[in-house]
Amino acid sequence: MDQICNAQSAFLILKKHFNPDCEEFWLLTLNTQLCILNTTLLSRGTLNFCLVHPRDLFRKAIVDNAYQIIIAHNHPSLCVKPTAADIKLTKRLKKISKLIEIPIIDHIIFSSENYFSFKENKIVF
Repeated sequence: MDQICNAQSAFLILKKHFNPDCEEFWLLTLNTQLCILNTTLLSRGTLNFCLVHPRDLFRKAIVDNAYQIIIAHNHPSLCVKPTAADIKLTKRLKKISKLIEIPIIDHIIFSSENYFSFKENKIVF
């Protein structure tokens, strides 16, 4: 079972799922030891846009009995800088996660070669 120690360890798992053709939104559910319970593709979008609904994300987290979660999505452009929409979505999902007491511990934007961690960059977290 893979343990997540930091954003880089999450990226090493996520980069295997990089899709250069469209954005995808991923969920990593974690147990109390920060070991991955599941890596789930929640949504597949277009070249530069992907919808994710909080209901779908948190339903999966609850079904997995997650202690904490990491959310992630890829940028096919290979530029991992967050957009204004990425930041707005992260703030919204963080607010919901506090209400249902399943913490989001990071949001990672990734490509096949690098990543951006909201937590490491102190954005929203």
